[in-house]
Amino acid sequence: RPCRGARGGGGKSAPGGGSGAVSATPSAAAPAAAGRGELLSLEEMSERLERALATSAADETELVWLETRRGEAAARGQRIHARRLPERTILVRVLDRGRVGSFRTCGGEPGELESAVRMAVAQSRLREPLAGLPHLPADETPLAAPAPLADPELAALEPAAARELVTELRERRETIDLVWTEARVAVFSSRKVRRSATVTAVELAVRRGRRPGGGRAATAARSLAGLAGRETAERARARHGTGAAEEPPATPVPVVLAPEAAIRLVELLNGVSFSAMAYYDGTSFLREHLGVQVFDRAINLRDDGTDPAGLPFPFDLEGTAKRRVDLILKGAPRTPTLDQRQAAVLGLPPTAHAIGGNNARAEHLFLEAGELGSEELLAAADGGLWIGDLEPLEPIEPRRVTFRARAVGVRRIEGGRLAAPVVDLAWEDSLLRALASVAGMGRETTRRLGPDRFTGGISAPAIALAEVPALSPWPRG
Repeated sequence: RPCRGARGGGGKSAPGGGSGAVSATPSAAAPAAAGRGELLSLEEMSERLERALATSAADETELVWLETRRGEAAARGQRIHARRLPERTILVRVLDRGRVGSFRTCGGEPGELESAVRMAVAQSRLREPLAGLPHLPADETPLAAPAPLADPELAALEPAAARELVTELRERRETIDLVWTEARVAVFSSRKVRRSATVTAVELAVRRGRRPGGGRAATAARSLAGLAGRETAERARARHGTGAAEEPPATPVPVVLAPEAAIRLVELLNGVSFSAMAYYDGTSFLREHLGVQVFDRAINLRDDGTDPAGLPFPFDLEGTAKRRVDLILKGAPRTPTLDQRQAAVLGLPPTAHAIGGNNARAEHLFLEAGELGSEELLAAADGGLWIGDLEPLEPIEPRRVTFRARAVGVRRIEGGRLAAPVVDLAWEDSLLRALASVAGMGRETTRRLGPDRFTGGISAPAIALAEVPALSPWPRG
């Protein structure tokens, strides 16, 4: 987990046993820095990393530095708050005499980095040598010329200006959440890996009304100009239902998932099925179904950190150049996501998806759009339900990809249009079943940020499902 600390120094070191991800959810491990908490420049980061590499006693050393400043602004009722906090994570991995050691620290001073390298070496000496691991990963492939990754206006956004922005967008009975991040990422190793980048990301989520059937919409971008805030707010308003909320049908019905809800399902599938750890420990259904069509042929899922239509980023946290990888093609899973080390262990091709620690995960997902407009999608599910979002969404049994979710922003579909609001619903199902009964894919997509809030995100269209099991009202209280 990242630490929150002051510029240039920071926080006490803590062991990182090699199984955690650098891009994990932030924790409040250390107090926020005073003032602006300016980030180190890439030049200063590079100088310190080179110095730490030069002093390492290990056969090979790899250093990953994430320096982020995250902000959030929220408008709920009459309460509007905004803040911004700096965070830092540095992960050290060494290979010494065939043994791997790792260590995680928040401290970026030269002495702290050198100490972290020594701790990683000490950890390596407590472990058995690994067969078939002659080197740490390396990739000298030139990076593709990326789309703009950093927006100076977004990097300079202060809480006061963010508060004004959400106030300007918000109308009565609306909740608005704005989150943004400025980050600097560097991956250096003794195997000549030298990758670094500055990146920004922002996400806006709008909710109209507090009762069941309320309108919801969200979007994400690399820049403030690309956020389309007013269009997102109008989309939430258009989805808002008025009047008393009705009970759901007592029988299975067709359903249209808004893009925001479809993104939640893709995120679940990515984590429990396509991650390296899920495949390695055998909990992923891919173990038995690689190359087998288990979804509708309309389901095509790819990961591409070079595509400017998403939230691009040029390399993973081993420094490997990003490229397009098909994860599902015409309903058939093609590969799990793997870093170079795990690919060697499993005998599969690496996919450039290292996220730090001992895991890999897709971070630039695109669920391929179809050809249906919004009216055609609603017509395909006439007599059924519209689901605006899924929160929370919890996995139940990973090998069957079963889940339980709270469906919110639910409306009836009548005559090919959104009709009466429906109470929040409990949806328990299997993704293997649900995505095998696709009745249509929308042509318009929405983007949202991924788990780490800056490296990448997920793009998806609305999906019409031919049938879902009977849904019950979400328990009150």
